[in-house]
Amino acid sequence: MKKIFLLLMIVVIIFIHTGARAFVVKNIDLKLKDNETSIVFLKLKSSTSLLISTNNSSDLFILDYKNLDNLDEALKIFKSKPSLFYLKNDIDRKIDNIHITKENDTFKFQIANYMLCIYNRAQKNSCDFVYLRNLDKEFTINDNISAIFYDEDIDKKFLKEVEESWVESNIVSKESFTILKLNEESYNVVIVPSTNLNN
Repeated sequence: MKKIFLLLMIVVIIFIHTGARAFVVKNIDLKLKDNETSIVFLKLKSSTSLLISTNNSSDLFILDYKNLDNLDEALKIFKSKPSLFYLKNDIDRKIDNIHITKENDTFKFQIANYMLCIYNRAQKNSCDFVYLRNLDKEFTINDNISAIFYDEDIDKKFLKEVEESWVESNIVSKESFTILKLNEESYNVVIVPSTNLNN
């Protein structure tokens, strides 16, 4: 009788855990305050993009894509219908509260008093937040960086200094949504498991 009860308890716990996880993943409320901005790193099987949102606006910046399969499904999770922008080679543009430029293979997003840089190659940097996508040599850390985000498939030999530093580092993966929330005084990083969007 005890074995049956124990087995039943395990089944109930597994059901509750998977059910709660499915609910969380189907609906992510970013709970943005008036002075907050969220940046969601959307790494899907066939595209990579940034969903940048405030209470008043939502913009999707496509970094690369083979096709946009599953992107609509991912946006529904965040209850977002953003304006869509494909980042091109040369850009110097202000969209909502974001000023975007491109210099030497680096996209720079000025958001309030923060700078997010997206590196396609290792270079010197002066950014608050860094997203490493492709590296051709080891990335060097400087004192300005608050947090680093990097794609899961980057060769570890280029991340030696990143992994050894005290700077917060986060993997951008197909298995999760990495969310950076900014306000005027601080930032917060949240990682939420994704569903089977990449199957």
